Amino acid sequence: MKTTASRLLLCLLSSLATFAPADSDFDHDEIRRLREHGQILPMAQLLERLERRHPGELIEAELEHRHGGYRYEIKILDADGRVHELELDAATARPLHHEIEP
Repeated sequence: MKTTASRLLLCLLSSLATFAPADSDFDHDEIRRLREHGQILPMAQLLERLERRHPGELIEAELEHRHGGYRYEIKILDADGRVHELELDAATARPLHHEIEP
């Protein structure tokens, strides 16, 4: 129940504002343009897809531009207290890398 409520809150908040982390090189206009051109998924859509594969609490999310493409770097805290570090293709949400912090 708490996870569902957290996910709904995250989706609502991300739909109200464009996602741009404080330490990102991207501003809100750039993020909006990338979303409109299909180069990145909206954060709400990404979180919805991610929740199915990795339920838990979102700790951190960052957009990166590397190797000619965009990636989301995500950290999730699972129910067992483990932190999952994930890299996802920002346009498709396809997993690129996954590790669990010790």
